[in-house]
Amino acid sequence: MTVAIQDRLHRFATDVLQRRGALVEWDRPELSGSVLLPPELVEAVGAEDEVATVGCDVAHAELGVNLAGDFLDWSGRLLTAVPRVGSFHAGDLYLKRKGLPEAVQRAFTWLNGKARVHDSRQTTVEYHTWWFHAAATSEDRWESRVTVSLNPLTGAPIPLPDPLELWSLEANPTAASFHARSCETAMQFARDEILRMGREFFARMDGRRSRDRKRIEDYYGALLREAGRKKRHGRVDDDPEKIAAKKRAVQLELQRKLDELDERYATEVVLTPVLLVRMVIPVMAVELTLMRKKAQRLLTVYWNPLLKQFEPIRCDRCGHPTTAAALTNDTVAPLCPGCG
Repeated sequence: MTVAIQDRLHRFATDVLQRRGALVEWDRPELSGSVLLPPELVEAVGAEDEVATVGCDVAHAELGVNLAGDFLDWSGRLLTAVPRVGSFHAGDLYLKRKGLPEAVQRAFTWLNGKARVHDSRQTTVEYHTWWFHAAATSEDRWESRVTVSLNPLTGAPIPLPDPLELWSLEANPTAASFHARSCETAMQFARDEILRMGREFFARMDGRRSRDRKRIEDYYGALLREAGRKKRHGRVDDDPEKIAAKKRAVQLELQRKLDELDERYATEVVLTPVLLVRMVIPVMAVELTLMRKKAQRLLTVYWNPLLKQFEPIRCDRCGHPTTAAALTNDTVAPLCPGCG
């Protein structure tokens, strides 16, 4: 294998592993390196443990990166969850510069504290819009597409317009890359969206499970009632031990049937990132001084020209967006009304 091919395979394998959350220490393709794999990747790449060696020489590396071994097989399994990435930037957009203190007061409510504008400046923020393929599998199956846009600096979801419909966006010449932390944050909000979008599916599965459970319990309940009234040769079998044994057998069979029912209706939700659009947008960053009793804290909020308003902040406890926040006593951390 030529040096040029080794270099390309080295870069490709390192990129694929890192995108799936692995830590790779492999500086030179002609030498072996090491990789720390997330638990879910151990089986996918055929490793024996979470720590494995990687290299182009199959004889000296557990994960061989060459065209003659099984590299194409396990790298293909990892690529199924790597999304396409597009990078864009916005042109001239109107930025609000006057009346920012008054706009902050209108946009946010501080339930048990105060906020004062400390500073403001124009800057740029790279927003991420994620598209996920969502699949919920139970006794039936439900699939849909979930979109989540967020500001990676705050971790708060933002109701941005569909970037694919913004004709003012221009291609960004910088290399587009995957953002594992941003993906993880977006997945948290995508799961909440799945519960809303798939409400009818989950309700239908719960209804089926309840009906099947009632049918099983009614059937075996009748067997339990009849266990002590079985007749043998025209006489009632009143042996307490035999009656107890029959009831235990019925109860064990009932529990087995209920366990099978729970296993059949157990719901597995899988989110697969399909597309990431990165948008670099000019914004106004406003630094606030939050005050609660004698404690203070700085917090940056962003006026977004696409929304034409301030973005919500993120609850420090549950992570959900909010514009009404209670402040903790010591750290002056913002909490949404549900957590405060």
